Amino acid sequence: MTADSGAKTKTVTSDLPDRPGVLFHPPFLLAGTIGGGFLLCWLAPAAFLPVGYSKVLGPALSAVALGLFGWSVFSMLSGGGSLPTNRPTPMVVVRGPYRFSRNPIYLAMALLHLGIGAAVDCLWFFGLVVLFVILIGWGVIAREERYLERKFGAEYLAYKARVRRWL
Repeated sequence: MTADSGAKTKTVTSDLPDRPGVLFHPPFLLAGTIGGGFLLCWLAPAAFLPVGYSKVLGPALSAVALGLFGWSVFSMLSGGGSLPTNRPTPMVVVRGPYRFSRNPIYLAMALLHLGIGAAVDCLWFFGLVVLFVILIGWGVIAREERYLERKFGAEYLAYKARVRRWL
């Protein structure tokens, strides 16, 4: 069922577990790539921004990321959805930022990664955010989408056709 419909939707059942089966917990992946960024910046500094830009760009990107994250979490929870990737999803949430992105929390994580990289003025973070996006796409999002298609069928496919993965 979608968060805004109010009507119950018949779910597609199978013998598979009622969870996405992601390969890693997204916050741990984020922490690992950010930690890797700090380590690489310490080992081989790679400043790239003109003087003073990091003091503006870093906090601005981080603020947008945290705002999007908060809005996404609020929308998911108030819409009756589930946040942990290892738990069943009771419905497809289509309100708030989920009207524009199927993955606003992961988008917020990527923006936070970029914000931290800009704040510390280190190019390594920008390379590692690419790795983060690739890994989250392959090990988490693709598996979540297969799970949602299996569980919600045509309802999720219609949402997927209407809303982009990232933006």
